[in-house]
Amino acid sequence: MSHPLYSNRLVNEKSPYLLQHAHNPVDWYPWGEEAFRVAREQERPIFLSIGYASCHWCHVMEQESFENVEVAQLLNETFVNIKVDREEKPEIDSLYMEFAQAMMSGGAGWPLNVVLTPDLMPFFASTYLPADATQGFLGMKQLALRIHQIWEDPEEKESVITQAGKIVDVFATHIQAEGELLPDRAQVNEAADILFKTADPVYGGTKGSPKFPFGLQTCFLLRLVKATSESRALFYIERTLEMMHRGGIYDHIGGGFSRYTVDEQWLVPHFEKMLYDNAILARAYLEVWEFTRHHFYREVVEDILGYVMREMTHEEGAFYSAEDADSEGHEGWFYTWTWDQIHSVLGPDAALFCDVYGVTPGGNFEGRNILHRHATLDEYASQHHLEPATLKNILGAMRQKLFEVRDKREHPSKDDKVLTAWNGLMINAFAEAGSALNNPAYLDVAEKAATFIQRNLWREGMLLRRWREGEARFDGCLDDYAFLIQGLISLFEADRGNQWLEFALTLANELESEFKAEQGAYYLTNGQDPNLILRRCEFYDGAEPSGNAVHAENLIRLYQITGIESYLKASEDVLKAAKEHIDLYPPGACYHLMALERFFDLNAPTIVISLNEEGAYRDEISTMIAGHFIPHKAVIWSRESDEELRDLVPAARNKPPVQGKTTLYICYRDRCDEPITDLSKMWEAFERL
Repeated sequence: MSHPLYSNRLVNEKSPYLLQHAHNPVDWYPWGEEAFRVAREQERPIFLSIGYASCHWCHVMEQESFENVEVAQLLNETFVNIKVDREEKPEIDSLYMEFAQAMMSGGAGWPLNVVLTPDLMPFFASTYLPADATQGFLGMKQLALRIHQIWEDPEEKESVITQAGKIVDVFATHIQAEGELLPDRAQVNEAADILFKTADPVYGGTKGSPKFPFGLQTCFLLRLVKATSESRALFYIERTLEMMHRGGIYDHIGGGFSRYTVDEQWLVPHFEKMLYDNAILARAYLEVWEFTRHHFYREVVEDILGYVMREMTHEEGAFYSAEDADSEGHEGWFYTWTWDQIHSVLGPDAALFCDVYGVTPGGNFEGRNILHRHATLDEYASQHHLEPATLKNILGAMRQKLFEVRDKREHPSKDDKVLTAWNGLMINAFAEAGSALNNPAYLDVAEKAATFIQRNLWREGMLLRRWREGEARFDGCLDDYAFLIQGLISLFEADRGNQWLEFALTLANELESEFKAEQGAYYLTNGQDPNLILRRCEFYDGAEPSGNAVHAENLIRLYQITGIESYLKASEDVLKAAKEHIDLYPPGACYHLMALERFFDLNAPTIVISLNEEGAYRDEISTMIAGHFIPHKAVIWSRESDEELRDLVPAARNKPPVQGKTTLYICYRDRCDEPITDLSKMWEAFERL
């Protein structure tokens, strides 16, 4: 067994991304006091490089620059070099990404490379850096030499340090944590109008490329459809979800969506698959199924969740973070096919498959084929003189054959760390799908993952962010708390036990005491890291929803369930703090606008089901709830023997089964309708919601 030529301090880390760089000739440090002390003592600038394990261009940069001995020597002579996994330390990534976007006029991405003073203040930022300058890209060698020159010149060095301090001061004066007025509900329509103006009428999503999944926007627009019957929004949603599913961004063989596509047709992805994207998209397709009842959307949900259960779940129940884009040294190799491979597997049936999935001898991606569909299944069925159901079955059998062959290929590497925030999003997706689809197996998956997080990442009153190979580490951020609370509330509403509501309330109280500005929103961190030069609130959605927005919604849900007014007041504080950001760009705050609509919805129902001793009608009522899209509802399952529930949830008090019959109570902020014991009248009541 050969030993690597080089090793650095990253060999002691657990992050798959950091371990990918552990044998670079670059003398990497992880983020931490040791690196900062060396930088201060030696008065050297810091080269901070941020990425993640499934990032394609991060791999390219490693091969071209960080494995280059000449580059490494220059970096080691000039800098203290720090490598950060953005998924482990999102607060570091978020802070320096914001600086980078200002320095680069908005063009930042990953890999993110920032040069800092020894006091961690930024003065240069770039994304991908090849070893030598080429095609408009600054070269790593040239960067290192230039910074070395600056640091050797006392005047220039002092000027750079002064300028970096001014940059930080400007950002510090613009930290927004509180507000006085609530956003205007009219901004819901304003956000929708902007989305319509930027919509791609042919392929859905937003015009142009690259093209990112449309999950949060779908959930936002669907609530507008429910409230106003806005037909444009429903067309836009359905067009987008259909075209995304047809495109190469969707894995037609194994299920699940890739991170984004480089083109406007959803065809050519960077093939990495992220847990959070698939959680958000599962929820989006599920909600559109609840609203439309079109079976297509349900099938996509089941395919996504099937992929996650098969490929992205630890044996003890938690969810992994991502799958790489590359395998066998090539991007997309695992997912793409040659013409000959398809014919070898499918034989005489290959012609039909190639027609439906756009497979050609020349391919559409480096001589290989990304599977995609140009038309609907019904259109292909008509062209081939088949019934749609028949064609669907035939294609399903073909895809299964290809899956079995593909499964024997070298799989892309898996980022198998467990992140609390992303697990929270996926717990929520499984819990919501389990309820809506009456699938107890999905609820079991959600509960098992939540149990894992509680056992392994909840320590002495503090939530931790990352677990891998038995090690739990890093203080949880706002997103870890908020996304997990969301999933826990959904588990409680799915009748999976009071313990999940209790855990959610405990986490919410921890956020209140450690993260909240006094009369405002929640900071991204608990403020315990002395090396974080600014403590900030975040309000805009990115690839993941805003943690403040999700928690504003959580607080309203907790208010609906418990009746505790302080939760409603805390959600109001968040929405007031978010107003300035919503004013600037409403579509960037879709989740805040979803929370705002819930805040103002005085007709949002709290549904209490008081089961009799036999639990009569439980499945029927569950089906009724699942059969309706009621975005602002809260659901409480009550049993006479459950004293603990009545202590936690006053709404369950004084709502017994009437005359020993299972009874449905539908309540609002200021009243309850007459209790219902008749099954047919229960159906009628749900039709009115």
